[in-house]
Parts: sequence; C-alpha cells; structure tokens
Amino acid sequence: MTPERAGGKPRPNRASKVPIGSRVLPLPASFATGAWGRDGAWRTGATLAPWLRSRPLIPTLALSVLLTGPARSGILAPFAPPEVTYAATPDPLPLVHVPSDRQRPYVLVRDPALGTLAFFLDTGFSRTTCDDGFVASLGLDARRTLARSRGEVGRVPLGVVDIPELVLGGHVLEDLHCAVRDLATTSSVPQDPRAPVAGVLGSDVMRLFVVEIDPGRGLVTLHDPSMARLDDGAVRLRRDRPCGRRFRAPLEVAGRTTWPVIDTGATRTHLDAARLDLPIIWEREGVLRGSGPGGRVRVRVREAEAPEASLAGQALGALRFRDRPKPRWTPGLVGQDVLGRFVLVIDGPRRRLEVRPVERRAWPVWQGLDPPVAP
Repeated sequence: MTPERAGGKPRPNRASKVPIGSRVLPLPASFATGAWGRDGAWRTGATLAPWLRSRPLIPTLALSVLLTGPARSGILAPFAPPEVTYAATPDPLPLVHVPSDRQRPYVLVRDPALGTLAFFLDTGFSRTTCDDGFVASLGLDARRTLARSRGEVGRVPLGVVDIPELVLGGHVLEDLHCAVRDLATTSSVPQDPRAPVAGVLGSDVMRLFVVEIDPGRGLVTLHDPSMARLDDGAVRLRRDRPCGRRFRAPLEVAGRTTWPVIDTGATRTHLDAARLDLPIIWEREGVLRGSGPGGRVRVRVREAEAPEASLAGQALGALRFRDRPKPRWTPGLVGQDVLGRFVLVIDGPRRRLEVRPVERRAWPVWQGLDPPVAP
C-alpha cells in the first residue's frame, strides 16, 4: 500500500531501476514526479541533489531533461501513433502531382469534414507533418516542443498539434499527433496558392497499414494489416535505427548488398560511391533540395554508376545514382528513379516488402480542384 500525504499525492516508498548503457543504476521513484519536503510540501526534484552528485554527469542530465519538467509540461511532445478504426473495404487514394512539382508523388485525401486535401507521400519523413498554414486554417493552435527534424539540409524545430479525427482512405484516425512546421521554408515541398499542400504523410502513419503504391494505376491503397498478408516471396525490411520509424530495403549494387531507406519523397537514389568501390563519373555545382532551414543548399553534385543492380530481387539493369558520402551508420536513400518502376507493397506491422514491375503512367495535376486536371 502506498502512503498518502497532504495534497493527495502518493509518497514513494521504493526505488526503481533505470538502465544506462550496460549499467543499472538505482533511481528514486520520485525522480520524475518530485518528493515531499520537511514542511510537508510537494517539490519536483526535491531529493535529486544527492543522487545527481553521485552519478555520471551526462546520463544524469539526459534523464533529468527527459523525466522532469519538460516531460510534465508537454514541451517534449508525445508523437504517439493515432488510434485507427480500420475500414472493411479501403478507399484508394489517387496519386497526383502539384503544379510546382511534377516528379514526386502526392495523394488526395478526401475527408467528409475537412474536404479534399493534398498530402506529400514521403516514407522518408519519420513523422507525419502538417503545414502551419493548414493548422491555422483549422483554427487549431500548435504547441511548442523540443523535438527537431533532421533532414538533408539541416535541423528544423517542430511544433505539434492534435487533430481529433482524419479519414484516410476510408480508415478513421483519431487523435493524430501531427508535427507542425512551415513546409514552404523548411522542406522541398512547394506551396502554391492554387493548390496548397496540407502536409506530409510520413512513415509513422503508413507503418500502421499494409501500403500498396501502384504507379501504374495511380493509386495508393491502405489495407487493414489483419486482412492483408504478403506472399512468401516478400523480403524482410530493416529499420533505419533500432527503434526507427523508416524502413530499409535490400538493394544489390555491383554485387554488394546495401540497405537504403525507402524514400518515396526522393527524386533520385543516393548512395555512398566510395563504400561501393565505384568511381565518380560526373560532377558539377548544384542545389540539394531537402528538409532543413531554407529547404535547399548549394552543394557539389556527384554521380556514379553501377553496371547492374536489383531491388528486393528485381533486376534494375545499370543504375546511375547520386553520391552521398555519409558515416557508415547512416544509410543511403532509394528514390523514385527506382521505386517508380514497381508496385510497392509495404507491410509495416510485419516489416515485409513485395515489389512487382509495372509500367508507370502519367498522373493528373492537383490544382485545388476535385477531380484533378488530367495530364
């Protein structure tokens, strides 16, 4: 039984243990919630000083930030997955382009309450993101957080907003915690007044479904995982980090297997040429578009070519890709120049991938009208 004190708060009477690396340190159970003072008042962190002095500085500070004030006040936003009510028969989402971007995929989301919305389809985004202009149009207020989005161009601070309900392909998403930022100035997603983009449909939401992306029919279908399973020939996917939201697929390049992130928002495939022992065959000054302050940066663009490549066992022939030298623990990206050749079926809950060759057709252009303008 937990004793009670004035104010109705429980007084901890046991110590918990928190793992830090390979060590397990005894941690007072009052660490995250506070402790009772001698005068009977409840004080957050009142008993931490002796414990802090006896422990290593860096892990102690990390735990202090994560478990005390910011976590209790909501500054560290909980980007928890939404509750999903799956539809028996999903409604396919049309694939479209927008006037300022006719290379990458966008989907039209038809919500009974919100109308027709355009979302950028990007499995390279860890978090589903809402444009701040779209959030303002809903009359919602974004909360400040300590979270940052790390992209190709740099880091961007994120807000968070709770969307009570969103109908996505027939499925109902409740309490969607959407990251908030100005997409026009912090990403490669263009904003056109004629066809505003509401946000980015990221991997944190798509991994709740079996996602079928069919460039041939121009449709994205989100299946209930309990009602859709892939064939035995499907390949296993990896995560980009031990607890990462994005998926990595096996890409064989010049006899070597690499595991780039499946990035439907990338126009080109980006790999480390030096790690694959492939020479640079072309380079010039150029612009890299991506997530980060300004949405773009001038870089030295370099390209390499592999004589043969295959994605999940499907032959690609010769593959020309952008050189992306990164540390060994940072994966490459496989983009639309490869992904657009196949029907992709990504089973998020079971981490499986199935690819089938397809002939891609032109998609209509979203100009703020429904239905969109035919190509």
